[in-house]
Amino acid sequence: MLKPTRTILALATGSLVLGLVGAGAAVADDGDNVPPREIVVGDGQPGTYPDYKHAIGKVVSKGPLKVRSKPTTKSRSVGHVYPHRKLEIECKKYGEKVDGNRIWYRLYDENNENNNENLDNGMDAAPNRAAYEKERWVSARYVKNLSEVKYCR
Repeated sequence: MLKPTRTILALATGSLVLGLVGAGAAVADDGDNVPPREIVVGDGQPGTYPDYKHAIGKVVSKGPLKVRSKPTTKSRSVGHVYPHRKLEIECKKYGEKVDGNRIWYRLYDENNENNNENLDNGMDAAPNRAAYEKERWVSARYVKNLSEVKYCR
């Protein structure tokens, strides 16, 4: 009589653990009910990336990684990146903790660099402000840096 009870308890415990692991994945993608667009680096084809000017990282999340407008999970989602994709990382900064990791990576955006060059050339500062509002951040918890990442200024 004891053996079936132990078996049932072991199966119930295993199911509970597997259910909680699945719930953890669901929490990582909190869903904004807005279909996010994929952030594509290079030409979008895995394994065919151009020479990078900045640090490189690889997405190691199990599902699509949300790209945020600020280094916090409460900020607006501006897209997502699929697992195993490479990212061009401009710099890193401390932000909200994600699974014990406070570092966030700002993704390189060619448009932001062009706006900064315009500012250096004496053009209006308004484009630079617009570029700041379009920053793209990902939690370093789900990105493995493949080269050294400098801190943001």
